[in-house]
Amino acid sequence: MRALPGRRRIEGLDAFRGCLVALRILVGSQVAGIAAAVMTHPDGFGLTVADLVFPGFLFIMGMAIAVSMSALLRLPDAHGPDRRTHIVRVVRRALLLYAIGMFLNAYPFLPEILEHLRFVGVLQRLAVVYLVVSLLYVTCAWALLPSAAAPGGAGAVPVGALARGGRFLAKAFLLGGFPLLCGTLWIVATYSFHSPWPECAGVPGLVPACSLEAYVDTNVWGVRHNYDGGAFDPEGLVSTLVAVVNCWAGLVVGMDVVRNKARYGAVGGVRGRASLLIAIGTVCLGSGLALGMVIPIGKHLWTPSYALVTVGIMIVGFALVLLAFDGGLWPTADASAGACESDAGSAADCRPRPEHRGVGGAVRRGLAAMGDTLVALGRNPLFFYVLSELVVTTLDYLPVRYHGKEGSLWTAGAEVGLASWMPGPLASMVWAVLWLLLFYVPLARLLVARGWYIRV
Repeated sequence: MRALPGRRRIEGLDAFRGCLVALRILVGSQVAGIAAAVMTHPDGFGLTVADLVFPGFLFIMGMAIAVSMSALLRLPDAHGPDRRTHIVRVVRRALLLYAIGMFLNAYPFLPEILEHLRFVGVLQRLAVVYLVVSLLYVTCAWALLPSAAAPGGAGAVPVGALARGGRFLAKAFLLGGFPLLCGTLWIVATYSFHSPWPECAGVPGLVPACSLEAYVDTNVWGVRHNYDGGAFDPEGLVSTLVAVVNCWAGLVVGMDVVRNKARYGAVGGVRGRASLLIAIGTVCLGSGLALGMVIPIGKHLWTPSYALVTVGIMIVGFALVLLAFDGGLWPTADASAGACESDAGSAADCRPRPEHRGVGGAVRRGLAAMGDTLVALGRNPLFFYVLSELVVTTLDYLPVRYHGKEGSLWTAGAEVGLASWMPGPLASMVWAVLWLLLFYVPLARLLVARGWYIRV
């Protein structure tokens, strides 16, 4: 296996995050009323492109948990890993994520919004899931460390400190028991529940408005605080029980990256791990589709079949991006350096030329430039999510009158400038692409060029 020269981080991780950020911007920038159905969430059950964004963010958050707390998978020193520090940091980040989510829910602070303020949402769910999965990782990661071969073994877990049975249970729960428990609890609770509401009497099958999710959300904070005043909230309490599975899947993949860092740092190793991930993702996808014949696939209730299908798609997607960026199938900043390994030229001849510089250098052309852009978007995923929400919300609340009707500045830009001479779905997509290419991409490149990474 040929090691990638000068590799300090796996570009595939950033590039995959960048793909999801770009997808989030494209979906979030669609214009309601004229957007293609595939770019919007279905009213009932089903799966569209828009339904891949949220589970994708949960997946990359799980990978980030494993990478950011990789010290928990390294052999501890005499004092062991400082788990208390990790727990404090996790709680602080979760609270900050929730606070940002509440800010976005309240923005632009109009009375009618504050009166019906939602207490849950995308970032709120990210905060809860982050807290749960991080605590799972902090409390169970020790079970993956090698036990001491002999008393006083250097760097090993002290003999007698961890019972063998406890190690097995913690490892089993971390690697498989946790998602099985969450999925089982959801299935038992959902299908054993019978709504006491008269309008739900005799309603067959799994109906969101008559589900356990609707009953819990309505009784905890009331219909007026649900999304659009509906019977249930798509980011409600019960469905979060299954949403953690998507983050857990990212955690397991992230742990594999941390534990096999040498393999992920070589072209041959990357190709081998990517092939394995594609196989695993395909199995998850097929299992989710099969389960969907019994339990409908739907984001609103975040059904187990939906979780399995989206986990499979994310694993396969990450493997393909990893294969492209770190498996030598996509032009990278290391292309010129790699060529120098087999040449007999001088060191000066092997310096990367300006057109081969990475995201922080000169702009490259072709596929390499596209790769740099994805990496740049992936360096600040939370920032671009919040920014895109603020941009769309702000422009959507600025009133404009056009074509004899009242609208907003956001819809006017697409309907007057584009939809007047092209089909509505195409106009909505072009509008979203223009925002991505002319606003978000240059900003992402600027942030990376300046070395600004906005973290929570």
